[in-house]
Amino acid sequence: MNWGAAPEPGWLVLDIAGADPKALAHARRWAEAQFASLAEADRVDATIVVGELLENAYVHAPGPRRLGLHLTHDPCEVTVAVADTGTGEPRLRVPGRTGGRGLLLVDELALAWGVRHHDDGKVVWARLACAGQPAG
Repeated sequence: MNWGAAPEPGWLVLDIAGADPKALAHARRWAEAQFASLAEADRVDATIVVGELLENAYVHAPGPRRLGLHLTHDPCEVTVAVADTGTGEPRLRVPGRTGGRGLLLVDELALAWGVRHHDDGKVVWARLACAGQPAG
């Protein structure tokens, strides 16, 4: 995904201002609305991944700047991308009392996930398979 001034075709992008945790709930609701055409199980999985990637940006970086979503139908796949200004490297870790389960969930639900660093931060992304059926 190009995080320049204009999103690439097919991407839905939500700009998220600052590190206000209230924006997290708004971003989750926005993403869930974008997944309305997916089967319920796929919508739930994609919304969980959105929440975990956003939460990581709030906890481990100065907060997310943008949330990007891309849905393809042949094959049915959802890509979630969260941009932040942090420089840290997301990593799987052993869960403890204070957390550590978020990326384990993403890793379990996603076909693939990763991070791309750029001049002013990074983009953490995850790609999920979906059934390709409308919600009913």
